[in-house]
Amino acid sequence: MSGLRACFAPWLIWVGCSPSTDLGAERQVASAATRDGGQASDSGVVLGLPVLVDPPPEATQVPPNLAKVILRFSEALQSSDAGASLDLRASDGTEVALALGDGDTGPCSGTCYAAMPAGVLEPTTSYVVEIGADALHFEGGKPVPAGQVGSFTTADAPDEYAPLIAGFVMNLVEGCVQAQFATDESAWAQVIITAGDQVASLDLGAMGTKFDLLTHLPELPADVDAQAVARATDRAGNSADSAVVTLHLPPKLPRLVITEVLANPAGSEYTQEFVEVENLEAEPVSLAGMLIEDKTGSDVLPDVAVPAGDFALIVAANFVADDGKDPVPRDGTVIVPVSGRIGADGLSNAGEPVRLVSSDGVVVSQYGGWVDVSATAWNGMSVHRVSVDACDQPSAWTNSPEMPTPGW
Repeated sequence: MSGLRACFAPWLIWVGCSPSTDLGAERQVASAATRDGGQASDSGVVLGLPVLVDPPPEATQVPPNLAKVILRFSEALQSSDAGASLDLRASDGTEVALALGDGDTGPCSGTCYAAMPAGVLEPTTSYVVEIGADALHFEGGKPVPAGQVGSFTTADAPDEYAPLIAGFVMNLVEGCVQAQFATDESAWAQVIITAGDQVASLDLGAMGTKFDLLTHLPELPADVDAQAVARATDRAGNSADSAVVTLHLPPKLPRLVITEVLANPAGSEYTQEFVEVENLEAEPVSLAGMLIEDKTGSDVLPDVAVPAGDFALIVAANFVADDGKDPVPRDGTVIVPVSGRIGADGLSNAGEPVRLVSSDGVVVSQYGGWVDVSATAWNGMSVHRVSVDACDQPSAWTNSPEMPTPGW
């Protein structure tokens, strides 16, 4: 970043990060590619030709001391192609070699590789990324089509400064880590967590200036203090770390996930409500001493084991498996009755939080009550988790009720 640095207002709240790259604009027509084995589609795009990911196609103000160019390929390349030379052709016809890396590019969606320029580029100059004939090969041996991949224009001066990082905060929520911060220039971002002699690195997606990460906590020692920093690296390769944030990693929790909630059954709400829990562990897990909670009450769960990879249905004391109105649980599903109704007095149709809590009071999994199922049209419908791997947030659940699938 050349010139004056941007200033941050400390009262701003940073939410989300979404780079402005339009992948549709990345498509380039390369007539030479069809002569060298490429196949042109009806739109003129050469099939098999890589896509320029970063710098984005037609980007301007790219630092002349660019550290790498990132290309996305339709499939993996031969390992022997590492180090192969591509070209950056300037508008005046001069060329700068690009040395292909081994595929370790950081955040990139797809099969991506980095290529490093052999030297500093000229300022305020347009460059085109070119693939030469037989320069690269896919794993099966087929050559990558030759042609122009995309272009960008350099800034008037090198970027000599590392990004500034502002507002780094980090929280742990139900086995997931949430991190937020911002930078004063576009950068790739990571969160580095150190616990004892173990280090974990979390990538925060594509290049941007505002970052909001929510992901599962990586494999690290449990119930210990740890340190975390945010790291930002710009296109010139300048890198900076934030101030250290100290946090306490939670104790080891069983991988039990609330996957479905039926608060408005077709049958009696006094008996037919259920909360479905899936065991993601490779071994059976006992529910003994755990709690199922709603907004205002809780029930202690009995000593019932949930088999590995299987489901349990937490139900009211007088639950009827086949009431003739609601779907029958899958054969073999573990039925876990509580004393009376679930929670304080059954589950609210208007939506209320439902939590599975460990015996020492730590939330294992939760549904936040994000969907109102009180409408007549939703009678007999349940809310489902979209992915067992997603953290507990609204996007992890269906945004409208669906047919119940107890134990499935």
